[in-house]
Amino acid sequence: MVKSRLIYHFIALSIVNLYCFVGSSKAQNIPSTLSIETVFDQVKKYHPMAGRALMQRDFAAAELLKAKGSFDPTAQSTISQKNFDNKNYYSLINGEVKIPTWFGIDFKGGYDINRGVFLGNENKTPDNGLWYAGVSVPLGQGLWIDDRRAQVKSARIGQNLAINQQQDMTNEVLFQTANLYWDWFRAYHVRQILNEAVENARLRYDAVRSFALKGDRPGIDTIEAGIQVQNISLSLSQAELEFVKASNALSGQFWNDQMQNIGFQDDVQPLSITIITETAKDDEPKINSNLIPNSHPYLEVLRQKLLQLDVEKRLKQDKLKPKLNLQYNPLSEAFGASETTHFSINNYKWGMEFKMPLFLRKERGDVKLAELKIQETDMMLREKSNDISIKFENYVTEWQATLDQIDIFSNTVDLYRQMLDAERRLFNIGESSLFLVNSREQAYINARIKLTEILAKNKMSYYAIWYFVGRLPEL
Repeated sequence: MVKSRLIYHFIALSIVNLYCFVGSSKAQNIPSTLSIETVFDQVKKYHPMAGRALMQRDFAAAELLKAKGSFDPTAQSTISQKNFDNKNYYSLINGEVKIPTWFGIDFKGGYDINRGVFLGNENKTPDNGLWYAGVSVPLGQGLWIDDRRAQVKSARIGQNLAINQQQDMTNEVLFQTANLYWDWFRAYHVRQILNEAVENARLRYDAVRSFALKGDRPGIDTIEAGIQVQNISLSLSQAELEFVKASNALSGQFWNDQMQNIGFQDDVQPLSITIITETAKDDEPKINSNLIPNSHPYLEVLRQKLLQLDVEKRLKQDKLKPKLNLQYNPLSEAFGASETTHFSINNYKWGMEFKMPLFLRKERGDVKLAELKIQETDMMLREKSNDISIKFENYVTEWQATLDQIDIFSNTVDLYRQMLDAERRLFNIGESSLFLVNSREQAYINARIKLTEILAKNKMSYYAIWYFVGRLPEL
């Protein structure tokens, strides 16, 4: 009875574990046959780099909010008092509201009430205090552009820059993923081809050895068959290593919504060689003259940076002007409930600030640096644009060439298979040697591997074309 209960519990636990495993696999939404579209969907949803790409707009929005903060009205107050030897030496109280504007003009208004035995004449106010309003106008430096306006303009340009940065980062991570997927596709099918070849070689070795023991085949055929097993097994060992590396690299692209790398199960496989071969021509209509590499998002990022640098240059050039600020503040004594009772155009304060370095070395240096940054970024844009155009054309050529090679090599593989089948039949009736069979088989294996490599290369070229156009996220 106890033994039967233990068996029952063991079976129950096994079922629970199996259910948990299946549930985990379903939660990851990773099918047993993995297409590149499924991989792309997973990467765009959960990959950290895709998440960072989405954050670029948030960064840009925060920068714009920060820049606009320079135009926020401010309220401030100051109190300064001195008491000594039971005397109020002075008490200076001021409250002020300042309103900056986009045109560089600042409006302000405030209230002063000052008291004290030793109060300076310039600080004296009526008993009810003194209201004032005023305006500050830049007539030199800061008339057309200043730090505040430059920050806002740069931040607004940063909105478009962030959109293109997001597209560029997503484009980049999908291109990396595409290369990893098709390398995994190649490694998987090469391993499958060699697995099948090893199995066939072992079956042939067992058959030849059996015939040799009976005296129906020469003993040297056993050595020949054994060498074939060893050679293919060695190739399989290398293919296994490459497959493990390719699988690990691709599994690094699989993440979940908890920002954990989840990989994929060992039994996951790529699309079959037959499907990829039959659908290779389906890509042809998509590669047309409408694909323009000049619109790559990285190039757009550089163009937006040039606009920001132009704003910076204009600001630096403005610093070459003298600083000349005029201030005018009408004054009114606070009296009862009305502050305008004692208002007079003769009651005011005014001031002027003038400042200009005699040599302007710092300012001229800043302008020169801004111009050099523009030149450097422009050169980078031209260089990168040319580089992208060349690589785009190269990959289009490579894609077209490998597309033709797929047709040719598919036929070649079929011909090698026919020759191998014919050689096997001749060997079975004693009209051929094991050496020729092995040679035909090795040629057939190499042809299948070559076709797999061409298919992978064709697909890598196809996705490289879209990468250099900057439109991989749209696929």
